[in-house]
Amino acid sequence: MFELTEQQKRFFETFGYLVFKGLFAQEAEKISRVFDETIAKHEGELVEWRHRAHANERRQFLAQFIDRDEYLSSLIDDERILGIYKGLLGDDFIYRGSDANIFNCGTCWHSDTYGALLKYRNVKIIFYLDSLGPDSGCFRVLPGSQHFGDRFSNKIQSFLRKNDSLLDDLGLQDHEVPAQVIPTEPGDIVVFDFRVKHATCFASQRQRRMFTICAAERLREEDIPALRQEIAATGKHGIKTYYGEAMVRTASPQRMLHLQQCLDNEDALQGA
Repeated sequence: MFELTEQQKRFFETFGYLVFKGLFAQEAEKISRVFDETIAKHEGELVEWRHRAHANERRQFLAQFIDRDEYLSSLIDDERILGIYKGLLGDDFIYRGSDANIFNCGTCWHSDTYGALLKYRNVKIIFYLDSLGPDSGCFRVLPGSQHFGDRFSNKIQSFLRKNDSLLDDLGLQDHEVPAQVIPTEPGDIVVFDFRVKHATCFASQRQRRMFTICAAERLREEDIPALRQEIAATGKHGIKTYYGEAMVRTASPQRMLHLQQCLDNEDALQGA
């Protein structure tokens, strides 16, 4: 069984991220192929999204991504994914979703706080499917910036709140910000706290592909109304079921443990 070490847990708690080089190297080719096949199959559902966070350049994304394919859905059962999430979120963590992305752009410095109850720990695993370096969109992180409320984290957020940039206050372009720069190869994964500040700097003409698997600590009963509000909000984007068909149809009892809390409140979509 794959388990995080106590040092890895402390590293994540302190700095807000982990990197696993080559953890899925043997499966990288298959994962990349199934990614492309799934994108092609659901091409009509790709969302074209341009935003100032991406300098208004092209980004495409597909919601409920791993949920759409049996093989990709099975990643949530993989002992490596389970070991990471159990180590960071507890044995009864909840699976919160997945999306695929095709970027022709970078991303400014930000935290992934949308759709998350931040009184709980929320963790994202990213599979990058192309070789990425500092100029082609690899992951950059500001270690420790997930500690909302402390002086450093608050100072960074106060600068970014103005225009998603540190240029005005610090005179720094995104690629000049002192950060941990993490080049990746297919088969590597990056794990991070939703709160941690991260970015990608992109000076290449080549597209980059990635997908996420997101999970969170199980919610206490007192916070179920807030969960239902989040579920209802996803319905505004045309989502009819919280999880994709393949994810639920192929679920084992073990997988259902991580789906059930959201499934029990899926009826909130009807009011969206």
